[in-house]
Amino acid sequence: MSTPTRSEQVSRTVPMLMAAALVGVALCVGLLVAALLGPVATVVYAVVVVLLLTLAARRGRRLATARRAASGRTCTCCTTSQHDPVELL
Repeated sequence: MSTPTRSEQVSRTVPMLMAAALVGVALCVGLLVAALLGPVATVVYAVVVVLLLTLAARRGRRLATARRAASGRTCTCCTTSQHDPVELL
């Protein structure tokens, strides 16, 4: 079984860290909106944030699918460890 290279690990880690940071910032701003403007503004803020995050996730999936299709791979079944080449002794 092959282990991921350092660049593959970084390329997977950075988006996850950015997503966690984005959720943290949205939560902090939501608490500030709740404290300053009240519950109605908080609900409106929450709806807008969820809508924007949903649109961003869909766009990200669409771009990832386009990249895979452009590289000739439409699935990830051949990139998992179960399809690693077998070495004969």
